[in-house]
Amino acid sequence: MLDVTKDAALTRKPRYIVVEGPIGVGKSSLVRKLGERLDARMIFEQVDENPFLEGFYKDSRKYAFQTQLFFLLSRFQQQRELAQQDLFAQNTVSDYLFAKDKI
Repeated sequence: MLDVTKDAALTRKPRYIVVEGPIGVGKSSLVRKLGERLDARMIFEQVDENPFLEGFYKDSRKYAFQTQLFFLLSRFQQQRELAQQDLFAQNTVSDYLFAKDKI
C-alpha cells in the first residue's frame, strides 16, 4: 500500500495541473475549484472568442480545421505568456492540454 505521507513526490504541491476531457463534462468548473483551493493561476480554453465555433456546430466538415487552428493558436499564445511569467511563484491549473493537437 502506498503511504502518501512518506512519499515526498506525492506530498509536494504540483506546479501545473491539466484537466482534460470532452465538451460539457465540467472541466472549467473543476479548474475553478482546484484553482481556488490551490491558490493557483487558472487558464481556460478561449471558447467564446473562437469565431469559427458557431459555423463548426452547423457544418463541422467545413469549419473543423479553422476551429481547431484557432484553439491551437490561442493555446500557444496563452502558453507563451505563461512562460514569460515566473513559473516558481505560482501554480497553474488549465482546462486543456496544449500538446494534444497533432496539427
